[in-house]
Amino acid sequence: MSVWGRLRRLESEGRPARVAVVGAGYVGQGLVHRLERTPGLRTALVVNRTVSAGVEAYERVGHDRRHIVVSDEPGELVAAIDGFQPAVTSAAEILPALKEIDVVVEATGAIDHGAIVMLASLEAGQDVVSINAEVDATIGHLLHHVAKEGDAVYTISDGDQPGGLLRQIELAEGMGFDVVAAVNCKRHLDVRQTPATSAAYAKRDGTSPAVTTSAGDGTKMQVECAVVANVAGLPPDRRGMHGVPTTLEHALHDVLAVVSRRGVVEHTLGGDFGAGVFVIAHAREHDLVQRPLRFFKMGDGPDYLFFRPNTLVQFEMPITVAEVVLDRQALGVPSGPPVAEVVAIAKRDLVAGEALDGIGGFTCYGQIDTVDGAAGLLPIALAGHARLRVPVPQDQPVSLDSIELDEEAPIVALRRRQDQLLGRAPVGV
Repeated sequence: MSVWGRLRRLESEGRPARVAVVGAGYVGQGLVHRLERTPGLRTALVVNRTVSAGVEAYERVGHDRRHIVVSDEPGELVAAIDGFQPAVTSAAEILPALKEIDVVVEATGAIDHGAIVMLASLEAGQDVVSINAEVDATIGHLLHHVAKEGDAVYTISDGDQPGGLLRQIELAEGMGFDVVAAVNCKRHLDVRQTPATSAAYAKRDGTSPAVTTSAGDGTKMQVECAVVANVAGLPPDRRGMHGVPTTLEHALHDVLAVVSRRGVVEHTLGGDFGAGVFVIAHAREHDLVQRPLRFFKMGDGPDYLFFRPNTLVQFEMPITVAEVVLDRQALGVPSGPPVAEVVAIAKRDLVAGEALDGIGGFTCYGQIDTVDGAAGLLPIALAGHARLRVPVPQDQPVSLDSIELDEEAPIVALRRRQDQLLGRAPVGV
């Protein structure tokens, strides 16, 4: 029986999975809508620092405000969850105590807050589904380790480019191919983009200037590729990847022409890919499969392109939630230590004493590198907690020697915990 069929069975048996959605922004509100319309799944709780946004998420899908429980008291929330009554809380710290929750979905995109919430839930034995690529690229290995120790599931979600690429990798490998390149398709790239120049686009799309800037300057795409790299064991070919200008018709040839080895993450520029992703994969027994693949209009091989034209965020996220509920299955689990890191690069000439403003800001953008290539450099997710001790020229990486880190920042402490787990020198020490 399919995932959807099994969810319908849960619904018919009166035991839908109860999901806590952390974050009631663009993604979170869309996810509440889809969960409320998906048999077998329910939004049992919305966790959001602004309560009114959580209430609005429920109201948008037809719930009466008068019947929405708003509380920071565990007992009141448990009663609401048990009675399948919509509930909202601003107290994320009590989430691990709510054993009635089947799955926690992190949909804020906030680095420190998201990392704290996910780790606390996993330590309490709760399953976690995340769309937060920034946290995953920084401490994903730690989160998977804590999940395993606590007999929980941690996974990145379907719906964004990392999830789409992991699905394509799984498909290609399952059909007998070896991955040559997992490719994120990027339409426009301007590493000088800032929140000021992003404001009009953010207003148009209903996102924040920081999120829009992270997409425009390429940091988001670089982070997404790092997530895939670390789960699938596919390091970048070089810092920042090649960024191949191409179209779908020529992508196979153009990407193969620039990568120096097999088994990498890469990205394209421009072209007609939309929000798609693709995998180039090598047929293991080409002499046996060339003829049917040619018949299926896949080309002559031995390398073939598997294109996925879209990633649909909240529309696809319930698939991952369902697989966790039904099968205790993550979309992807690393088979070894991280192979990639996204490092901070100066967006302009930076001066001594200047505080970096992190992802989607005015001071730096992110580029992926191998773990060895990134040694001694500042991970981009920590940049919001760093102050420069010396100047850094435009387009140069920010070294750990050149900054002071805020020791109190949660993501800094958690990254050091991951480094210690891996037997590496803790970042910044």
